[in-house]
Amino acid sequence: MNKVLKVILSPITNFFPKGFPVRKLIPLLLLLICESFTNNSIAAYAGFMVTDFGVVDNPSQAGYYSGILNACYFFSQFLSSFFLGVLSDNIGRRPILLIGSLGSLISTLLFGFSFNYWWAVISRSINGLVNGNIGVIKTFMGEFSTKENRAQVFGLIGLTNGLGMIIGASVGGYLARPAKQYPSIFGGMKFFEIFPFILPNLVCSLITMIGVTLGYFYLEETKPREPTNDQWYIQILNIFKKVIGRTIKIVKMLFSKEFVGILCCFSYSIISVGAAMLLTVIPLLMMASIEVGGFGWETGQIGTFNMISAVGIICTQLFIYRPTVKLFGPLWTNRIGSLGNFILYNIPPCIYYLYPYGNVALWIGLGAFGIMVNITTQFCFASVMAMIANSVKNDLLGTLNGLSQSLVALFRLFAPLISSPLIAWSFTQKFPFNAHFTFFVMSIIPLINFLLLLLIPKSINYPKQEVQYTKIIELDDIKAKNDTQQKDETTQQKDETTQQNVNSTNQINTIKTSSSEEQAHAIIIDEDENQVEL
Repeated sequence: MNKVLKVILSPITNFFPKGFPVRKLIPLLLLLICESFTNNSIAAYAGFMVTDFGVVDNPSQAGYYSGILNACYFFSQFLSSFFLGVLSDNIGRRPILLIGSLGSLISTLLFGFSFNYWWAVISRSINGLVNGNIGVIKTFMGEFSTKENRAQVFGLIGLTNGLGMIIGASVGGYLARPAKQYPSIFGGMKFFEIFPFILPNLVCSLITMIGVTLGYFYLEETKPREPTNDQWYIQILNIFKKVIGRTIKIVKMLFSKEFVGILCCFSYSIISVGAAMLLTVIPLLMMASIEVGGFGWETGQIGTFNMISAVGIICTQLFIYRPTVKLFGPLWTNRIGSLGNFILYNIPPCIYYLYPYGNVALWIGLGAFGIMVNITTQFCFASVMAMIANSVKNDLLGTLNGLSQSLVALFRLFAPLISSPLIAWSFTQKFPFNAHFTFFVMSIIPLINFLLLLLIPKSINYPKQEVQYTKIIELDDIKAKNDTQQKDETTQQKDETTQQNVNSTNQINTIKTSSSEEQAHAIIIDEDENQVEL
């Protein structure tokens, strides 16, 4: 019985990777959750924010302006992420991470205090500019991990990123507009009527503060800065030179064998844009009226759906991802997740037809979809992060993670700009150009990722250092074998030469012996002849 319990509970008891310092892992996971939380909490209430600020009157048309509100964050993140990654390679990971997290905390509060649409756009842009921490966090975790625990470490990144997405969207749904959602508690408070979206942002800021505090005390620098006596302005110039140098290195990678790392970055970007479009469109579909194919839900119901969907993320990390990646490797696990998303992305508008069978059938359909799509999405995210870490050596890992995050931000910039207006337009159309068309267009994205993954070799399943080290060992073995063969051949030649010398000596001795015998015989004959004459 104890053995059975041990096997069942092993995914929970082995939740943290063996050999990975937990004190350093917890603040990194908290900051990662906050980054994802900040990024995704707005999805649950962006449409309501647009309508509450009086930008539009019809909730079905909120997608046009909520798309801009989401896109400005990703555009700002695109501008800063690559340079933050390069800076982390030059001045250290720790200062970039802590400063960026503090900036994220302040800008999150500013966004929560939005009182009109343009204040929200500006504060959201500032938040994206300073919130490029996910690349630095992945670099930290890649450097702390080993070959044995890397799959589990990046599974945790996928888990926390996914939990941040779900919890952020859930908290955003439950805590936004509290005066309207919970009038018995917040009904008479003017503060929450003036700032209806402050509560979810306060929660995010609190978690960020905890993460920054723990990171300050427990995070150690993995890439310490070299000591210098240069003046501060010379140091800044040197940093800019290094930024330019790293940029040139990345450009050279496009035309070298390291190109596989760039392909992994594009795969990560494609996965992210698909997830971002789904996360943007699902709340808009749920808040739209039943007459246009939506569900007519409020933010609280959307939050409940997100909480149910989180079961898929937790189950993936605890029970599914590790055995799958051990069996197939990160590359094929990514491919499996992409094919799964291609199918699942077409399901949400079909769930609408469960309405005649009652709310229970509707919730079962939506819950099953949310859990399954999170499982397949986690397959993609966790695998592609491990592939990026395996594609280069540690000295370029920060730069490549910064590049990947910039590409993700660039791709996700277009997600709300395309998906939000597209779903708003589809609500005015009939089949086949209604909501089914929007989700079909979205399903093409994971299919593109699957085709891209066919170009990536199997060697991406192993760390770069290990592959190179294995090749060096193989070369050394070959060289040692050649040296041994040469020594054996030389020894054999020496033995043959020695044998020849011995044979030659024997022949000479034989000849000398024969000559001596002939001379002695001649003397005897001479003596005999002399005796005859006498």
